[in-house]
Amino acid sequence: MTTYSAAIDPLAGTHFTGKIFVTPHACDRAVEHFGIDRAKAPMYVMDMLRKAALIDPEVIDENGKLGRLFAYRRTAFVVSPHEDTVITLYPQHKANETVRNPIERLIQRALAAARRKEQRETKRINVKKAELGVERAECVLRLAKTDSAAVSEKMRDRITKIDGEIADLDREIIEIKRERTNIAKSVVAYV
Repeated sequence: MTTYSAAIDPLAGTHFTGKIFVTPHACDRAVEHFGIDRAKAPMYVMDMLRKAALIDPEVIDENGKLGRLFAYRRTAFVVSPHEDTVITLYPQHKANETVRNPIERLIQRALAAARRKEQRETKRINVKKAELGVERAECVLRLAKTDSAAVSEKMRDRITKIDGEIADLDREIIEIKRERTNIAKSVVAYV
């Protein structure tokens, strides 16, 4: 079960626990749309339907016949209103503008916010790294000028700490980029 199914139907994946019947028409559609072997089509349809989310408990076809609409992985299942019988199924790759437009705007805002956060945090980290670079250079200069063993040891220790802090900041930049990448990858589920 995907996480976004729970937002639509908290019971997604639990609607069908008993026997499911698949009409010959639904088997034909599974073969036609998904390239499933005809002999394996009923089991394929049942397995997918068991994971599906209820989208609408009362839909009608072009002839006015009632059904229940379920969905799983961009596949729509029309099921008999009173029995666990799959009437038909089909892939659904496009959404009506009423649904698509606000979702696309939301996705675009989420991506833009992730990009802005990455830019802001990367700039902050790069400024900190530059400041540490200056401090490190001052320590290297002081180390080169000094004759004192205590000052030499103190400068080497500080240079080592600065190198560690810079490495930590580099890892932080990678994590920030991964966060934005993860958001971008999540968009794929809705495209």
